[in-house]
Amino acid sequence: MAELWINYTDENGDSGRVRVEGDRFTIGRQSSCDLPIANNRLSREHLVIERSGEGFIVSDNGSSNGTELNGQPLFEPTEIMSGDRADLGGGLDIEFEIVWDGQATSPATEAGQPSVANVSPGALNATPQAAAPSQSSGGFPIAWLIIGPLAAIVVLAVGILLVLLIGGGGSTPDPGDRNIRTRSTPDEEPSNNRSTPDKTPVTTASASPGGTNSNIPVPSPTNLGENAKVEQDAASFLRRIAKNEPKAFLTSEQSQKLSSRVKQFANSSTLAANIESARSKSAALKDLATKRNLKPQLLVTAALAKLGSSRGDVLQTAESMAPILEKLQGPVGSELADDCLMMIAAYDQGEHGDFLKLRNMLQDLANKFPDSSRAIRSIWFLQKQGKITDGEFDFALRFLAIGTITQNPKDFGVSAEPLVL
Repeated sequence: MAELWINYTDENGDSGRVRVEGDRFTIGRQSSCDLPIANNRLSREHLVIERSGEGFIVSDNGSSNGTELNGQPLFEPTEIMSGDRADLGGGLDIEFEIVWDGQATSPATEAGQPSVANVSPGALNATPQAAAPSQSSGGFPIAWLIIGPLAAIVVLAVGILLVLLIGGGGSTPDPGDRNIRTRSTPDEEPSNNRSTPDKTPVTTASASPGGTNSNIPVPSPTNLGENAKVEQDAASFLRRIAKNEPKAFLTSEQSQKLSSRVKQFANSSTLAANIESARSKSAALKDLATKRNLKPQLLVTAALAKLGSSRGDVLQTAESMAPILEKLQGPVGSELADDCLMMIAAYDQGEHGDFLKLRNMLQDLANKFPDSSRAIRSIWFLQKQGKITDGEFDFALRFLAIGTITQNPKDFGVSAEPLVL
């Protein structure tokens, strides 16, 4: 039976080794965990390891600072292999070691391939020998009984091919024959519109039957539908405020909710003035954000959202918000776009000095709902469950709507240049 061992190193450089016991093993800050580590970057119950047959599954238990497995964010329960490494919130590095009958596995043995250790020295030094039976030097060679008929078949096939060619069978097919299908080259493969981060959609025209590209118009942001523009610019904005989520996006349902909020700020001269104010002080705003360990795009948009429909000093507003956002960033997180939106939703809580309310609620929800920690950690889930107030959700949605508009203001009737920090 497989055994799982954890080799770990904490933030102080202290190392340890522990065997995973039972079908469920927890790692976290609280003393009731199977592996308790007193580190503020860990959540109370940060990581869960569960046995699944002869394997092991790890999952992040809705932690505040998240978990990385082999350098990638751990969003869903994932089966681990021997040698996999995990970083728990930047406070604990662990390496998984799977042992079978007292011997650690290697990538080769886990893949079902023999390792060198399992091959005898005699097998390694052996000289390959032919498997065919030996023949005596006398008598009729048995091989001719096989080669003779095969040679006759080859001669017959060549003769038939020559007859077909001479009789016109080798003429090229009519390109207009629709019953003949040819395989496109990679450059001719049709593809759907693909949006790349911070760029307009890239469209590859499909190839015509004759091999030349047909004149298919390439859509630009100006001829996209209203919801499509919102979805595209919202994705660009989310990628700019998250510290580590280059593929952030909104679902269709979320985009529809956002579209109605975007319309409230479309054609706004006040928003245009505030955006230009932010652009004129972009250097000072970037410096402020860097000092507070915040993404500049997040801090500036938060200030724009707080100003809302009122004209004001964006830099001064950002200066008042930065200390609160910095304190919320620790317990709530800002690695993912959903974390950033939750941090904005919790801003009012932070203004009242409660920086842990949202984090504690998320940990409680992780124990009550079967949903993945990624699904729970979003304003969309919290709003459906009635776990945040209408005002908190509205502020986060206003923040997202204004951030969406700042990517391409003129697409939404706002007379300002894009605000990209």
